[in-house]
Amino acid sequence: MCLLAVASCHDEEVEEPQPVEPGQPSTTLPRTLIIYMIGENSLMNLVAADSLEIARGLSTIGVNHRVVVYIDDGKSSRLCVGMREQPLQTVKTYDGNVCSTDSASMEQVFRDIVGAYPAEHYGLVFWSHGSGWQPAARTSTAQAPRRSFGIDNGQRSRSNTGIGMDITTLAHVLSHQPHADFIFFDACFMQCVEVAYELRHVTDYVIASPAEIPGDGAPYENILQPMSQVPSHIEGILANYADYYTNGIGRSTYSGVELSAVRTSGLERLAEATAPHLQRLFGGRTTPYCQDVQRYFLSTTQTQYTEFYDLENLLFRHLPEEEYEAWHQAYAAAVPHILLTPTWYSMFGPTADGFCEITDLEHTGGVSVFVPTEHHAQKGWIDKYHALEWYHATGLDATGW
Repeated sequence: MCLLAVASCHDEEVEEPQPVEPGQPSTTLPRTLIIYMIGENSLMNLVAADSLEIARGLSTIGVNHRVVVYIDDGKSSRLCVGMREQPLQTVKTYDGNVCSTDSASMEQVFRDIVGAYPAEHYGLVFWSHGSGWQPAARTSTAQAPRRSFGIDNGQRSRSNTGIGMDITTLAHVLSHQPHADFIFFDACFMQCVEVAYELRHVTDYVIASPAEIPGDGAPYENILQPMSQVPSHIEGILANYADYYTNGIGRSTYSGVELSAVRTSGLERLAEATAPHLQRLFGGRTTPYCQDVQRYFLSTTQTQYTEFYDLENLLFRHLPEEEYEAWHQAYAAAVPHILLTPTWYSMFGPTADGFCEITDLEHTGGVSVFVPTEHHAQKGWIDKYHALEWYHATGLDATGW
């Protein structure tokens, strides 16, 4: 601003900053938005549509902001880069068939991006399948399609039998990268408190849905601009995303979306406030009554997911009013942005039209939590849950679970 003022005082013409060539390495810009797309699975046919949305959305971002897209699909594993006045273009194609859910492979991709396209601020988008905190499939022959994040079948096919990445592994990989202003999951079920807590040291915000999202996913043409802003426009990301689905402005016919943004700086206080309540509810290896608690996975036939109960609604149903109100102060500080619609689409929905319903919007917070049962223990999920930092921070390790 000072430079512009000096120039105007001398009646000199001020030129708008010129964009940097996207392929030019080692130029530090205000923002690099990294979109990591794992599409070597049943989402493969949607990669092209979202890539086109990203390409069109470039016209909305700042002149010296940059978008880097890593794509792994049926064609290849490649890096594409674009800016407002530079079209999205492939700048690197990796040899062989990269396993994009492998930690070493992901770290290499991030080293390539950060090394060639540095920035003062980073935003991260993870695009693929998701299942929250749940343990990922470890081998390409695994039968259950579990995946904390992503699935890579290694066959350049649409099969969902492949390798996923545990959220603990993702957190470890990201701990070696520059701190992110936000992490946005364009994947189902990723807004659970266990995931956000695991990522609290690597990002300022976790933006995601606690429920399923339609296959079309995020409307990049609508949200690229708030994603690329510095500082990040978190509310704008949520609002533009929801507008696409609720007002019929996009190519999707689905209606409704459940979204929230977790401020990670408030998570340790939230864990401290939540701990005595969870210890009381789950103490002695018991499971509280949850029939009237809002949940985000309602299928009675599919068994590869947990119920994803809403954390706020769970405590609202089980705490005295005064205790709930005191706890909710910590929750509101950790989850400042919530955008929920009365219904959302689910391919596993309990009704013929596939829609699920939030019955108490006022006391539903848009972040899920795991409620352990003996049924989950038989699946081996309880043992996996023990690896999560939320489990220890809230004292669940003293409950018998």
